[in-house]
Amino acid sequence: MSISPLVCSRQDWYSMTAMKTAAAIHDLSCYAKSSLTVVIPTLAALQVEASILPTALLSTQTDGFDQYVYEDLTDTMGAILCHWKSLKLFFDAIYSGFLGSQRQIDTVADLIGWQRNLGESPLVLIDPVMGDQGEPYGPMTSDLIRRMGQLVRQADVITPNVTEAALLLGEPYSHDLTVQVAQQWAERLSALGPKQVAITSVMDGPDGIVVAYDANTGRQQLFRQSYAPVSFPGCGDLFASILCATLVHEMPFCEAVSTASQLVSKAVYASWEAQIPTRQGVAVEYIMKDLVEVFR
Repeated sequence: MSISPLVCSRQDWYSMTAMKTAAAIHDLSCYAKSSLTVVIPTLAALQVEASILPTALLSTQTDGFDQYVYEDLTDTMGAILCHWKSLKLFFDAIYSGFLGSQRQIDTVADLIGWQRNLGESPLVLIDPVMGDQGEPYGPMTSDLIRRMGQLVRQADVITPNVTEAALLLGEPYSHDLTVQVAQQWAERLSALGPKQVAITSVMDGPDGIVVAYDANTGRQQLFRQSYAPVSFPGCGDLFASILCATLVHEMPFCEAVSTASQLVSKAVYASWEAQIPTRQGVAVEYIMKDLVEVFR
């Protein structure tokens, strides 16, 4: 007998929709799209409930805005994690983005260790947000980069851009990095610990390429997209969120990377064609129908 959505229990609803859960560790901007304002709706559309562990609270996202308010939540992160432990929660995935201090990285490592010690195997996806266009972000010291490299060793999946891949490997950044070298870097990054690696923002002429390597199968694949001549904040968050959700629903890695690449490209073009100001961030709402359709 079918269950009416008006009277079904929360447990019944989760069963019907195959809802998964993810601990999402990112900052939260009160205005404009980036980090959690991209992560939460994307995961939800892909049937993953996000339990957020916010690293910072900002008045706006940081790209294109001056004099924004920044409230560090490192202490609060520890208190939230302590409460989660008392509730004996389990997550299907652990997914982290920008981490602004060694203490925050330590908190994420603690969360990973705690969940794995429960005897379960959550998917651990680390987006090692450290820089772009060859430059590390302001808070990124050499010690913090080294500590991020240690955290990456605990991941199942990582999604660095070219700059972050170079920082993790101790290699010089080159805007003219070849696809062949990027493929070598993907395998070297996997050798650090994560079995699955997707390096984004590899340029080949006018096209952007994601280099995917899956050590579980020994398979390496390239995913090419024609990019619009514009850059929106939040695209990396969108890519990693789609990848996290599709993987936690057991989509094969290369298929998941392909899905994420195509949908991010579609979101960028839709945002550009709609003349969204770049500092507003990528307009996730333009691909919401596409996200919902992934598992239908």
